[in-house]
Amino acid sequence: MNILRKIRLSGFIATVLSVALSGCIFVRESSKNGFNDGIYRTGGFYGKKVYVLKVDDDTISVFPLWKFKDSTAILTNKRTNYLTKQRKMKDQLAFHKFYRPSFDLDLMTLAMKYRPAIKDIPNQLTTGFNGALFFGYRIDAYKLKYHRTPLNVYNQSIKHLGYSAGVYAGIGNTAINGSVLNDPNSTILYDGVLLIAGVAANIAVEKITFGLSLGADHLLDHYHTAWIYEGKPTIGFTLGLNLK
Repeated sequence: MNILRKIRLSGFIATVLSVALSGCIFVRESSKNGFNDGIYRTGGFYGKKVYVLKVDDDTISVFPLWKFKDSTAILTNKRTNYLTKQRKMKDQLAFHKFYRPSFDLDLMTLAMKYRPAIKDIPNQLTTGFNGALFFGYRIDAYKLKYHRTPLNVYNQSIKHLGYSAGVYAGIGNTAINGSVLNDPNSTILYDGVLLIAGVAANIAVEKITFGLSLGADHLLDHYHTAWIYEGKPTIGFTLGLNLK
């Protein structure tokens, strides 16, 4: 009876986290993938802060910022415009990069997990459910490219990449039987609930996010002392999809 309850609990939590993951991915796409008005940096970590105003789909205005003790001012008299109809660019191609750093709180899934060989069991690549809460530091990079056309005007295109690194913790499931317990004569067979935790680094390419994680699993029942993978390191492959 206890085993059935644990299996049902694992399935219920997996469903809840899967739904939450879809919603969280939608929020990320809306708030971070778009190049919107706001404060950016001209360098990834130490670049100058500027305010970018998106005038329309092809034109932006960039204002330098001046920091005071109690506020931040936008220097409107030093406005720089980037527009598609300008004809004074020296090169065939012109690039402008803007960066937006932020703290990232999100839900993450480990699509695959690699376990090193242990005892008589060889290396494993598992695809069981693993959902976690991720917290880290993220930098969104926006590359604006202006390409001159035969009509001597410039078309604007924007490419976005997001980089994040941080820690995660959550739950997963794994098959428990005699072969993964320090009791080969055990006839127990069930899906165990895991506490998973570690560090992860992710990259967002447009709507798709992927990366790597390094963590450890802990079985959340009294068989944890006999489980051969208890606390052992694992490598995870993270994957996400931003949906509209």
